[in-house]
Parts: sequence; structure tokens; C-alpha cells
Amino acid sequence: MAPVSIQRRAGIKNGDRLKFRVPSGAIAIAPAKPATYKATKSEMAAIRNGQAAVARGESVDRNRRQAGATTTREVSR
Repeated sequence: MAPVSIQRRAGIKNGDRLKFRVPSGAIAIAPAKPATYKATKSEMAAIRNGQAAVARGESVDRNRRQAGATTTREVSR
């Protein structure tokens, strides 16, 4: 953690991601590019389908049980 005065002069805030380089004996500190995630084509299609279903007012979560529904279990004896 750098002293607050140095952070302020460099424009660094707590939580900022930094990249350190050491070209020719001097340390260079630069803001790091944020890590980005690029969704695959199938993920983007699933997102679009889900957004369209929500826009139509449909329930998207098909894995949840209906309210009040019970399941039967086999009991071993």
C-alpha cells in the first residue's frame, strides 16, 4: 500500500487495479485494464431468450417447484 500522498498525486484510489513494469531500472505504475468476460454465442442466445421471456411476463426459472407442490420419497425399510 503506497502512502496516501503518493496515491493522491498519482490519481490512484483504493480498489484500483494497477500494472507494474520495471523498464531499465525504474518502476512504472499504470492502471490495469479491467478483466472482461466475453460471452459465447450460445450464452448470448440464452440471455436474449431469457430477456424476451421476461419481457413477455413468463417465468424463466423452470427448475423451481410450484408453490405447495410436494415430492414423494421412497423410504427404505
